[in-house]
Amino acid sequence: MINGMDITRSVCDYAKKNGADKAQARLNRSEQYELNVDAGKMSLYRTTVNAALDITVYTAARKGSVSINHYGDDDIHSAVNDALSMAKAGEPDSANDISPERPLECFDNGPKEADSSIMYDSLNEFLDYCGTTYPNTNLEQCIMNFRHGETFFTNTNGAEFKKRSGYYDFFAMFTTKIGSQSSSFNHSGSVHRDLEKKLWQWGNIDELMRQSAESVNVKPVDSSFTGDIIITPDCLGFFHSYLYGVYLSDISLITGDSPWKDMLGKQVASPLFTWRSEPNGPSLLLGDSFTNDGFRTENCTFIENGILKNFSLSLYGSNKTGKPRCPSGGHAFAIIIQNGATPLNDMIAGVKKGLLVGRFSGGSPSVNGDFSGVAKNSYLIENGTITQPVGETMIAGNLGDLVNSIRAVSKEQIDYGTELMPWILSGNVTISGK
Repeated sequence: MINGMDITRSVCDYAKKNGADKAQARLNRSEQYELNVDAGKMSLYRTTVNAALDITVYTAARKGSVSINHYGDDDIHSAVNDALSMAKAGEPDSANDISPERPLECFDNGPKEADSSIMYDSLNEFLDYCGTTYPNTNLEQCIMNFRHGETFFTNTNGAEFKKRSGYYDFFAMFTTKIGSQSSSFNHSGSVHRDLEKKLWQWGNIDELMRQSAESVNVKPVDSSFTGDIIITPDCLGFFHSYLYGVYLSDISLITGDSPWKDMLGKQVASPLFTWRSEPNGPSLLLGDSFTNDGFRTENCTFIENGILKNFSLSLYGSNKTGKPRCPSGGHAFAIIIQNGATPLNDMIAGVKKGLLVGRFSGGSPSVNGDFSGVAKNSYLIENGTITQPVGETMIAGNLGDLVNSIRAVSKEQIDYGTELMPWILSGNVTISGK
């Protein structure tokens, strides 16, 4: 076995000796045990091993980066020299920097080995359950993984980290077909440290399969109107990633395009909306212990009761904009949308006309937050009652308006292991049918 810390330290030592002002190295080694289902049948079991050594050097405020998958001295020296050549050819940027000194910190989580027999039995039980409970639903693909990996980090300031992690993840994609009619495909999944829970109970899989079974005969909405939408937990993940990209991320703030660039500490959303990043738990199973740029991750709140508390800026983004670095690392991961006080059934009962949106298919939103796309796996709500599954129905609005118009957040949440998501009721969305 190769000592990962020795490798990252040797990268930084060689870079300093050969002209780098600063340098950092991150080594990831992982094993993946993968069991697949295709077209409803077990089809594949394989083990893959991956490795990546990411090297970044800085000289005269210029940056060069190289990634390789070999650790020999000659490979490392060649990669560092390539990174130095790239840096010397680049433009200087005073925002380039590395994290400050900190002693080595080690993290150890989860199982170290896959239990292949339990993986097989769990997946086989899932196939039996689906065949009995949803006989017309086709499992297009299911992927069950055990992932085990180690990560090592060193920079020339003396910041060092070591992490080992093991976990299971499961993903299922399915459609239902009866005669010549079929539902739109849908999917869900989550992560766990063990296999004690039945796979159909992971994430929101069972509920989505139930919806698939009743959605083979869909109709478009018969008019266009401005109404309400209830965003489901599986769909909410799309919308929070859009919010992150348009309003909080490095690129939107560096370019000055973020509509919230001057709103830190101010009201940007409904008081019912709280959005946190918790890479250290305890609410979430899988987060991260340290950032790509060499900081210990800390839990933080992006929006609390509608007030903007943090941007999601990396060290570079912070230096570039003069705004505070994000304590959780500047990434849209380990996300919790805080649940509320309203039962889901009461939320539905409060909608005069609108949609329960199960999946969204659309392009990236514009820089001002405008979005449009097709509501998939969705239902029409009329006078407080879900009346029919709908297809080929467009929704359009603005992300900022959407979070400002939130009227209710459900008591219920779905735990995906990496995210905790409720149902959210908002309004002022354009809904267009045939």
